[in-house]
Amino acid sequence: MAEPIGVASGLLTLATFAFQSSITLYQTVQSFQFHPKRVRDLEEELEALSGVLGSLTETVGAATDVDLSALDLPLRRCGNACKEFGQEITKCSSRSGGSRTSFRDWAKLRYMGDDIDGFRQLLAGYKSTIIIALTDASLRKSSVTAEGVKIYRDLIKTATDDLEAHLQSIDEKLETVFGHTVGESDLDTTELRLIKEERMSTQKCLQICAQLSDHIDQIQLTTRRSGSPGSTDPEDTLPERLTTEGLQECKNSLALTAAKLEGYMKDLIDRLVTKSRTAMTSEEELADLTRLRDEWETARQCIGICSKAGVHLKENITTIDNYATGDAIQFMVSTDGKVVHGKNRGLGWRTRQVGGHLSDVSLQQLSRDMSSPRLENTGTEDPSSRSNTERPTETQREASGHFEGRYGVGLKLTSPHSEGAKAKRGFD
Repeated sequence: MAEPIGVASGLLTLATFAFQSSITLYQTVQSFQFHPKRVRDLEEELEALSGVLGSLTETVGAATDVDLSALDLPLRRCGNACKEFGQEITKCSSRSGGSRTSFRDWAKLRYMGDDIDGFRQLLAGYKSTIIIALTDASLRKSSVTAEGVKIYRDLIKTATDDLEAHLQSIDEKLETVFGHTVGESDLDTTELRLIKEERMSTQKCLQICAQLSDHIDQIQLTTRRSGSPGSTDPEDTLPERLTTEGLQECKNSLALTAAKLEGYMKDLIDRLVTKSRTAMTSEEELADLTRLRDEWETARQCIGICSKAGVHLKENITTIDNYATGDAIQFMVSTDGKVVHGKNRGLGWRTRQVGGHLSDVSLQQLSRDMSSPRLENTGTEDPSSRSNTERPTETQREASGHFEGRYGVGLKLTSPHSEGAKAKRGFD
């Protein structure tokens, strides 16, 4: 138990650091009088980021059973980015005279080569990643509305797209730095070319692993959804079980392979960074290179968090959309504890619906009961086919309208004094 507590304690320290850094930067920006639109946008982003970091700090501090260790690197980078950008603001204002009432050089601010809008987008990536990680952990313990699932799915898609664009930008900046700093000798040029080729090859292999893993996920989901609610055998057959185990082993093997490839990619970047540092003399250039290298790793980590959250969403939430007309029985249930969201839409003259969380045995019994002749023969006559020969009186129509308005159409029961009932008693 000591290890999880230690991990949670370290994560809480990082979350607190990032939270305090974001607040400090927000206060620094607020202390200046001139706030053009891009600065106001940054203030809004910082305020939103602080709120998310505050929620994360509370969650980590209150619950030790929530695994958010993947946020370690993003939180460290988020805290450092806020701290370093605040230092850049201070330096820039000092060069402009140091007055917080007259400072107007926001456009001159640069962080890792980007302007203030680029920095705001950087913070937005951290914020989205933290929200996704928190939601992913929450979905494993609680339910969510259909609208919430859609919003969450859209957030994962948007965040992934933005992070991939950010990673591409970081890659391009690193390539530029490497091209300028690596020596021009034949040996250095050859080594740089080989490392670039290795990076491209590694990236391609990672894409293959990701595509194959996604394909296995789709096969597994299709297999899970192919079962019939009325099946009499709740256990998988031996071939199905062997296939499921084999697919899972493939996924585990792919995950290990991807982890090794990621490690190799990191080593290649480190080799290039090391060679570039030997050619740099400026402390500022060295600091920028270190930030780019850390941000490259952080962006890949954030993309991984989003990817895993998307997989968990597919695995743990089932979507059902039932539509039926006429005489129908509709089921929208979960037998494995997973979240279910969807619709049971019945437009027929008699529709029976079941929804919720049930065991396999209960669902099978309920399916048999609802399909039994006893229930099927209850009001089997379609209201539209009823005879109109017996016209109700005005009083009956008024009473019927009052009943229907409160309780619905209903079904007319046979009177004990009817001819059919008398005939039946005659046989007794």
